[in-house]
Formats: sequence, C-alpha cells, structure tokens
Amino acid sequence: MEDEFDIVTLTATINDQPFVPGQMGATGVFDEEGVPTLTVKVEEQNGKLDIIEPTPRGAPGQTLDDDDRQSFTFEVDHFEINDSVNADEVQGVRMFGTTDELEVMENRIETKLARHARSMDATLEHQRIGAAKGIILSGKGKVLHNLYDRFGLAMPAPVVLGLGAPVSGLATLIKGEVVHAIEDELDQSYDRIHALAGRDLHAALWEQKEVRETFLADNQGYQLRDGAPDVFRAGGVTWERYRTGRRASAANGAGAFIADNEARVFPVGVPELFITRFAPGDWNGLPNTMGLPRYTRLKAMYNDKGYHLDSQMNAISLCTMPKVLRKVTI
Repeated sequence: MEDEFDIVTLTATINDQPFVPGQMGATGVFDEEGVPTLTVKVEEQNGKLDIIEPTPRGAPGQTLDDDDRQSFTFEVDHFEINDSVNADEVQGVRMFGTTDELEVMENRIETKLARHARSMDATLEHQRIGAAKGIILSGKGKVLHNLYDRFGLAMPAPVVLGLGAPVSGLATLIKGEVVHAIEDELDQSYDRIHALAGRDLHAALWEQKEVRETFLADNQGYQLRDGAPDVFRAGGVTWERYRTGRRASAANGAGAFIADNEARVFPVGVPELFITRFAPGDWNGLPNTMGLPRYTRLKAMYNDKGYHLDSQMNAISLCTMPKVLRKVTI
C-alpha cells in the first residue's frame, strides 16, 4: 500500500491548522516585561485618602498615618516542549502543497517550530484568562496560582443576570451589580469595563429587548439582521464574544477557556493591573539574563541522524488586584 505522504499526484491541499485563541492578550491590558529572576514580587501599597480637618492658623496641623505595604512573591511557571526531527522522516516524503517536490529537513523543522509557537501562544492566553478569573490553572486543571488565597481575599460571588427570561432594568442591574461593584473595589481611574463572554451568555444578553432597542436607538439596527455582533455595549460594559476553538477546548480538558454560560469582567486602563513577566530559560548561558517571551534551540543528535528541537517559555501572568474581577452568569 502506498504511503499517503509519498510522492503522489496531489489533487487538493488543505492546511488544517487549529485556531489559536488570543482575545485576552489582544485587549492590551497586560504589562509585559522580562525579568532576570525566577520569581516576581508584587508589592501592595494601600494608599489612604484623608479629609483634613481645619485647624487654627499658627497651630499644629493634622498628622497622617503611613500607608500600609505588603509584598507577595510568585514563582514563574516553566513550560517546555522537547521534540526531534530524524533524517529518515523526510526521506521520500512530498513537501506539503506540492506535487513533485521532496520535503527537506529545514522545512520539517520550520513546521515543528510553528506548532511549538502555536502551543506557546495558546498556553500564554490560557494563563492570562486564568489571571482574569483570579485562579490560574494548568491545561489539566491543576491550580498553579490562586490569587484570592495569595492576597488573602474572598472570591466575589458570581453576578446572576437571569437572562433565561426578559429582564426589566437590565442596564441598571449591570451598572449596580457589576460596574459599581468594580469601581468601589478599584477606587481609581480607569478607561472602560470590558467583558469576555461565553457564546451562550453573549447570545442571551443580545436577545434581551433592552439591548436590541439600544442598538436601534443608536442607528445600528442593521446589525439585528446578522444576529449578535461579536462586540456590543450594555449597562456600561463592553461585551465581547470569546472564542476558544474546538481543538483548544480539547487541549483544555474539553472545556472552553471561558465557559459558554459565563463572562469574565474587568477594568481596562489601570496601569499594571494585569502583568506578564518572562523569566530566563534554564539552558546554558541563560540564567540571570533578562527573560525573553520564548526560547528555541536546535542541537544535532550525537549520531548525526537528526536534530533535537526544544522550545520553552517561562512566564507568569497575574492580576495584581483580583478583588476587582467579576464573574457574570446567565
């Protein structure tokens, strides 16, 4: 039987590459930096605001207490892929997308590196979604960092919108239970409130009469013909449909990064509210250097019959004020 990857007549080419989720990173809320250490420290300073009482002219003024400060240390997570390419893998194998060209070693290496890059990108996005939830998990569900526990905070209760039926005063409900709650905990300036929503919650919110009528009033009624737009505003929040993708969901234990019936809500425009730090790799010459987003190395096998191909990422993504995060459900 002829090998399907040998030189044969090619009638069609389909490059079925998986969708890589990345909307959390695309929001631009994460402050990225490289660090030369394997740990990062988050320092919290609870600044105080005082209303100063008047005093007689010439008399002593009011004294102020010092701000409260504390720090929290986190270990940077290490993610590594160990791969290889054997010389015989490309022997007599047709190059993808051609009818009569043989694949060469360089092409096979580039193909594998591209897969490494997709996997690293998906892993970083998964980590950042965890930061927006306040609990960062591995792909298999292991708790890597519970930010609520580390900061000594209680996890806020989910906000249930009741979208299974028409909701009267929906915008007021969202404003009060979500926006105002975030503002009270944040207690500083921000640009906007953003929500990454699972598909079911996103659709259910769009189907609410109040939301659709608002679009009509804003002369955006043409969008009603196409179903729920991927991004719309309601109750002072920008709601964006989050797409995980079938294969990313499978890699995440058959679960979407954000569940279909929920949304994760957070403020945008707050300096260093979300951070990503990249630590150095653990190969020779890298310790104590400034960390880069990822590393790849190619090393010939001792018998000269192929190459070892390794990639790694040393990254941690955190929300430095998890008390401002909110989960919203249908």
